[in-house]
Amino acid sequence: MSASAESTPTLRSISPFRYPGGKAFLYKYLLARLESLPRGSRYYAEPFCGGAGAAVILLKLDAVEQLHLNDADPKVFSAWHSILQQPQRFAEAIIKTPVDLETWHNCRKIVESTSDIGFELGFATFFLNRTSRSGIVIGAGPIGGYDQRGVWKIDARFNREALADRVLWLGTMKDRIRLTREDALTFLARSPKRLPIEQTLFFVDPPYVTAGGRLYLNAMNEGKHIALSDMLQDGTLPHWVLTYDDHPLIRRLYEAQPVKDLAVTYSLQTKRKEREILINDHDALA
Repeated sequence: MSASAESTPTLRSISPFRYPGGKAFLYKYLLARLESLPRGSRYYAEPFCGGAGAAVILLKLDAVEQLHLNDADPKVFSAWHSILQQPQRFAEAIIKTPVDLETWHNCRKIVESTSDIGFELGFATFFLNRTSRSGIVIGAGPIGGYDQRGVWKIDARFNREALADRVLWLGTMKDRIRLTREDALTFLARSPKRLPIEQTLFFVDPPYVTAGGRLYLNAMNEGKHIALSDMLQDGTLPHWVLTYDDHPLIRRLYEAQPVKDLAVTYSLQTKRKEREILINDHDALA
């Protein structure tokens, strides 16, 4: 593995997806944490992978032997599964599919009417992610508005060639990406049997406590936030990094852990910085 946190140049996200509050910008921090793990092959796992912005950069840098990506939502899972298993077909669809309101409405009908895992649902999810405001698949309108009178049009975030190239590259990496669709807590509980746990960094980016249902396809109730806290702090998973909205519940649950403030850029309607926190199992916070 050739990557080094100190020598790595700044990279933009190379994930094919876009997410409000995406954590691709943390890749250097995560790279440094990976370097603190015991020598040898290192692994990286995300129980709420979404667009996996940081994960994909770490793979591109050859900083990890393997990614373990998990998302319980059938839409997100279908998109990733289709990209990894049918990259050529997916890339061709990116190049050939009309990027217009008719396609947007058709894709919305698909994601609202089925949860069947497959290419149709996967591509529809991807299309909406690239053409809806802030990348929100359900609950947001198209970029440019329904009348397309906005400054930005529906294709503003749909660079066909660049997106197709990202998908084709991911297809070449499929043997180094393990994909699952499980409840996040189940995924974490099963991980010690699947992974060399001392060599694995878990990056946990759960749905917000506040407004989680608006921003995420799978929001969590308070009980699940508490259960996640118990699991991360019971010592079973020795290496983890956690990001959350700065909420009193989270401050209370993780009061024994080091906490660092984060300013995360969101662009739901107007670009803004949202205050989040980074919580670490490790004493040395960069």
